[in-house]
Amino acid sequence: MPRKPWRAKVLLVGLLAFALAHGATPLTNQRVRQLGEMLHCMCGCNSSVTSCNMINCHFADPVRQRLLTLVEQGASDKDIFAEMESTYGKAVLRQPPTEGFYLMSWVMPFAGLAAGLGVIVLLIRFYFGRRPAAVAAGSAAEPPELARYKERIEKDLADLDS
Repeated sequence: MPRKPWRAKVLLVGLLAFALAHGATPLTNQRVRQLGEMLHCMCGCNSSVTSCNMINCHFADPVRQRLLTLVEQGASDKDIFAEMESTYGKAVLRQPPTEGFYLMSWVMPFAGLAAGLGVIVLLIRFYFGRRPAAVAAGSAAEPPELARYKERIEKDLADLDS
């Protein structure tokens, strides 16, 4: 059976036409990838816009295209994030802003850690602070029963030596 090399050529031309029809992919641009890593994908995958691996994602694909358009227009990072924030809200930012209520997300982990360490220190002090009065005051105040037992021990030891 003779080989038909034209099928391979047709397939190659078809793939090339498909690739050219879709134009430049946004993720080939380094700056788009960097900016996309700082934006949260809202499709539910809990990834960044760059690392969302859902095929034809309803959120990541349009945002990537918009990022590419803004980067090609020469917009600054601040302008790009301002537009994304105005369009999708502050939830699209992967790193919360350091202002207003969002400042708590930066402060609370450290405050919680400090409070936990403080509680541990207080518990240790409380635990080691509860010592019997005789140990804390020394052996100056000896109960009479203890004196009687010590005398008995001394007498028994003296009897053993003799």
